[in-house]
Order: sequence, then structure tokens, then C-alpha cells
Amino acid sequence: MDFDKYYDRLKKLMSEGKRLWQVTIVATDGSTPAKPGMKMLVPMGDEEYGNLGGGEMEHSIIEYIRTRQPESTQMLAFKLNNKGQFTEIEIDVNVDISTNMICGGSVEVFIEPLFKKDKLYIIGAGHCGKALSHLAKLCGFYVVLIDNRETVLNKESGLYADRVFHSTYSDFDEIIDFDESAYIVIMTHAHLHDAHVLEKCIGRTYKYIGMIGSKGKVKQTFHKMIDKGIAKEDLDKVHAPIGLPISSQTPYEIAVSIAAQLIALRNDKKKVPETKCNTE
Repeated sequence: MDFDKYYDRLKKLMSEGKRLWQVTIVATDGSTPAKPGMKMLVPMGDEEYGNLGGGEMEHSIIEYIRTRQPESTQMLAFKLNNKGQFTEIEIDVNVDISTNMICGGSVEVFIEPLFKKDKLYIIGAGHCGKALSHLAKLCGFYVVLIDNRETVLNKESGLYADRVFHSTYSDFDEIIDFDESAYIVIMTHAHLHDAHVLEKCIGRTYKYIGMIGSKGKVKQTFHKMIDKGIAKEDLDKVHAPIGLPISSQTPYEIAVSIAAQLIALRNDKKKVPETKCNTE
């Protein structure tokens, strides 16, 4: 294996924030095509890179990762024989795995997730957006900063966020991974943009969605969306006004109030204090 190319690929995939796993052969016994030290990168939605010896064992590891998507390190043991059938892979180093490989022996592999599972999408790179980006990154979120103004997406933005996107706010399917680990904060420079972005996100999958704005503006926005046919039940999932009520005023105070709400949810607190807009 060309390790320079391997680690270049690893760096690229990690910089893109992809869900990514590294598999390493740590031990072998008997006759197997796998050798200790062999490595493979397995990203979601992209081609795997590296070598685990090929054959059914390699295929079954890739399938296992993409099906189970483990979020912690794991050790797996494979018994290689010619029974011609699979048994389910369990997270147990003593489990037997039957494969179609005709060479005997056994292999142990180490699986490492190489991604931050908590992705925060901040839509709006103004003063508050950059402050939240800075603070959230320090708190361990993978931060994606999005704005429709190229002028505000400067080098400073890249220092605070893991990735920066210029967007028309209509191409979110290419930017946001709408899944159960996505946190979405809407704080653009105009209420019309906020409403447009929220409409694009409503009904999608996410862990958290919040929108900045006064109670009056939020209530007005919600009523207009209900008049358009958007379900009140979907709007009830939106944290708006956003953040914990700490009388925040400055960009970093606002960032603290929002980050505290995100961290409380990430840490699985059942009752998160918040301000919610009553749409009645």
C-alpha cells in the first residue's frame, strides 16, 4: 500500500466531514490473505480505499460498517473456512464468522469511527453565526457555516468552522446531511431568508432545528407558514426564539445561549429550559 496516498485520502475525507471508518488488521492466525497492518477506509456514500486482503471477509466488513454504522471503536474476530454460509456478525471478539473463503485461519480487525457524529449547520455567517461557529467548534461539534453572501465568507470564517459554503439557500440537499445527528441553526441576515430556509428544512430529519428572532417575528413567521399549509406539529419542533433565556445581547452572549441548548440536547438532558413561541 502507498501510505502517502492512503493518508492523503484519509485527510481529504475527514476534512469533508464524511461518516468514515478506518479498519485495521491487528492479528491473524493460520492461512489467510490478510496481514497485520493492512488498512482500509470505509466512507458512507463514497468508494472504500485500501486493502484488507480481498474476498468475502473484506466484503462482509464493508457491509457490516455501512449497515451498522458503529459510533465507537470495535474489535471483530473472523473465522475463515469453506462452509459457504454467513452467520451474523456480533460485536464480540469471540464470535465465529463463516465465509465462502477457502483458506482457513482467523483474523481480528479493529474498527475506528473517524468522524464527529454531531454536525452543526449554521445558516448565516454574520457576527452571531461566526461567534456560534467558533464556540461550537471548541465544544466538539463539526461545524458547517453557510451564507448566501460571498463577502462574509472570508478567511476568518474558515478559522471558526470546519467547512464553509456559499449557498443560494436552495441547494441544501447538496450541503446538509438530513439525519438524526444533524443540528440546524437558522440565523441569516433577513427574516425572509430565515423563513425560506425553515420551509426548506421542515419535514426533514434532524436532531435539532432552531431559528433566531424575537417572539413577535417568530410568531408572525409561523402563522404565515401555517397559512401556506405547513403543519403546526412540524413548527412545534422548531426551537424559536432560539437558545436559553439568559438575557443575551452581544454575539458571543447569544452564541453561549444557543450552544448551551445544543450541549444540553447532545448530553441527553430530558428537560431543556428554553423559550418557545406560542403559535396559538
